Amino acid sequence: MHIVAILTTLILLFFVLKNISNIISVIAQYRYGFGYAEQALKMYKIASKIGKMKLEHRIRYAYLTLKEGYIDEANKLFNLIGMDKLKPEERAKLKESHALVAWKRGDLADAIEMLEYVHNHYVSTTTYGSLGYMYIHSGNLNRALEYNLEGYEYNKEDAIIVDNLAYTYLKLGDYENAEKYYKELLGMDPKFPEGYFEYGKYLIENKGEKEEGIELVKKALNSRFSFLSMITRREILDYLEQWGEDISKLV
Repeated sequence: MHIVAILTTLILLFFVLKNISNIISVIAQYRYGFGYAEQALKMYKIASKIGKMKLEHRIRYAYLTLKEGYIDEANKLFNLIGMDKLKPEERAKLKESHALVAWKRGDLADAIEMLEYVHNHYVSTTTYGSLGYMYIHSGNLNRALEYNLEGYEYNKEDAIIVDNLAYTYLKLGDYENAEKYYKELLGMDPKFPEGYFEYGKYLIENKGEKEEGIELVKKALNSRFSFLSMITRREILDYLEQWGEDISKLV
């Protein structure tokens, strides 16, 4: 029994040491989820130095680095992953996140090209969410509507996809459908600010429903903001101030 216990301990120790970088990565991901972003990034960095992380953890590390606003460091991490020999689906998963670097650097055409490559090799809810917004942002609203309707059929439970569809209709001036999908979105209690802000603006500026619209815009301030958010907290506060709201208690 004593020998069995020793062998079991050695096997467990070997497993832990062999997978230590991936174990640290998992812990880092949980820490990030609880709001400890800087601590999580430090843990990911340690993990990357002491062993070979799984591809999913390496991509997650690069993505969260970008999400926190470290765009050059994130680009470097994505490029390092891209130097590996990857399967088509793995490269598509990499490009799905790397495309966001191009977008944040103002190269929308490159970002769209990368995401279209992804869509052709690896269809996912995330791709529909990102590319759907890029099409809107590019001004190609007919393509945006076609793609976002397709995304809605793929996963109508995803708040980002619903938001994209509502926003597309809003940009097209189809207010009946815009209202329909914004109401559906609000029923999903989204954690991002864009839907609350855009629908609030619409109620204020297009329907004259200032009180309800202001409340929605204020609700956007309770959302999670990051470097990848389409709108900043400051922009929302400025908008409220333009409509005569006292923002001193909201800052």
